[in-house]
Amino acid sequence: MIRAFNKHYKKAIDLIENASPSEKIEMAERILEWFRELPEEYLVSLALFFNEVIDDLGDESLEKIDLKVKKRKKIEEEEEEEEEYEEYEEEEEDDYDDEDEEDY
Repeated sequence: MIRAFNKHYKKAIDLIENASPSEKIEMAERILEWFRELPEEYLVSLALFFNEVIDDLGDESLEKIDLKVKKRKKIEEEEEEEEEYEEYEEEEEDDYDDEDEEDY
């Protein structure tokens, strides 16, 4: 698996190094379009595969993708807490501003 990845990785480096900036952009756009057309299960499989490749390479500078999905309710609760905190901060700022005006 790693041998095959390394082979293609070297080809990719050559393609990128030999391409003009406009060719690089075109290549990136074609790759992104290709990813958009892939079925979801292929994308998830690719992500899992790359997580294994990253492990096998032992490259600490690469971050693996976390595919764990938070439950919708938990996400909504976190968003509500964040909104409440922001509202509290705004009220505190308003109260502080009112106190400053009274001092003058």
